[in-house]
Amino acid sequence: MIKIVYLAFFTILNLYALTFNEAAQNLKDKKYNTALEQFTILAFDDDSNAQYNLGLMNYKGLGTPINKELAFFWYEQSSNNGNMKAQNNLAHMYFMGKVIKKDMEKAKYWYEESAKQGYALAKLNIAMIYEKSTNKDILKKSFDWYEKAANKGVIIAQNNLASMYYFGKGVKKDLDKAFYWYRISAESNNPVAQLNLAVMYLIGDNTKIDYEKAIYWFEKSAKAGNKNAELKLADIYREGNIVNTDYKKAFDLYIKATEHNNAKAMFYVGFFYFNGYGVEKNEMKAREWMKKAEALGHQRAKNFLELNNLK
Repeated sequence: MIKIVYLAFFTILNLYALTFNEAAQNLKDKKYNTALEQFTILAFDDDSNAQYNLGLMNYKGLGTPINKELAFFWYEQSSNNGNMKAQNNLAHMYFMGKVIKKDMEKAKYWYEESAKQGYALAKLNIAMIYEKSTNKDILKKSFDWYEKAANKGVIIAQNNLASMYYFGKGVKKDLDKAFYWYRISAESNNPVAQLNLAVMYLIGDNTKIDYEKAIYWFEKSAKAGNKNAELKLADIYREGNIVNTDYKKAFDLYIKATEHNNAKAMFYVGFFYFNGYGVEKNEMKAREWMKKAEALGHQRAKNFLELNNLK
């Protein structure tokens, strides 16, 4: 049971009626103490938007110390008064189970309540929960919510909807629609969709093979920090099958991928140092990177260390 203790407070109201817009403007202007006081007055008058904002301010510590229990209380009050943003946030707190006991049924309930009111983020959240199911009917619900969120411009939902079409989850497999939604999401700068679109161009998956476009989208995704794109692009420049071999580009990309603690990338950084590919030869650094890869269970790194007496 969450207990909320109310300290004695308050300020005498001005003669003119306090409005939500005034409080919201103070929040926007970062006049947190004033906004907090005004939202509290409105919240006790059952203003769901004020209750939501009180929850948000307590959750983030705006004008008050972080108090996630109090945030939960106000999100719950606001949710019961029909506020879709509060419902989504309340669902998230039930989903995470850090402030309140984890309760997936309540999480799903509140995500759906929010989604039914049109809140796009809640549509994405409930879709992601349902996608984990193996039940065909539940997967269909996941697809439906992804589609609704995608049509509202949620780029993660657009990518995930494309994947539902690609793999035939919750819907009949349709590579044309998969390609369409990957492209829509990729053009909105989703690095995961950019990677997926690049792969479709690379292998000619329901589209004409186009190495130039594949490289373009791999590079966009890699520049955004997608480790899988970094690795794939590094492999492409190392192998030299569809572009001219460029060890320097490959080395730089492998180095970037090591920032994600990737054993394969560490192995190739070590391999490049050992052979002087794209970087000055340095057996000490080669050993260092091979040891890092080995520590992460990379068998080729272990074999390389043994075969080249670098142990």
